[in-house]
Amino acid sequence: MDVTLLRTLPVFEGLDTEQLSAVAGALVPRRVGPGVDIFTEGERSTSLFIMTAGAVGTSKRMGLAAQDAGTGARQKVLVHLRAPQFFGEMGLLTDLERSATITTDTECELLELSRSEFDRLVMADARLGYRLVRNIAVVLADRLRRSDLDVLKLTTALSLALGNR
Repeated sequence: MDVTLLRTLPVFEGLDTEQLSAVAGALVPRRVGPGVDIFTEGERSTSLFIMTAGAVGTSKRMGLAAQDAGTGARQKVLVHLRAPQFFGEMGLLTDLERSATITTDTECELLELSRSEFDRLVMADARLGYRLVRNIAVVLADRLRRSDLDVLKLTTALSLALGNR
């Protein structure tokens, strides 16, 4: 596999060509049709996905029923992602449940990096492992910062709507 695409993704920033080639060798290609859940909120999954073609939607269950996956709670699409993009990186680091559902909007071409392959790469090259984990931390920190801003905006709007200034 050509490493040019990997080089453009923040999760692989700072890796040299040899390290990118090692990562490329650990990736499993997948082709998924439209309307398919790649993973579902609440399930346990241990892979990062790189979308090389296509588009997906990210959704979450809404309301109090969101705590119970079996209730058929309404889904709210939060964002649409287009290739090239990656998602599911927390699955490489933790056994926690997926925080959202990713559903294909179009036919997608994906590359999957499983936790077992990630662990193998990290054990074989500590510098590669450090760089990957650091990059994932930077991505997660940025997403947390944006979520904090969204919560602040929503809290402010609710407070104004309720007349609490």
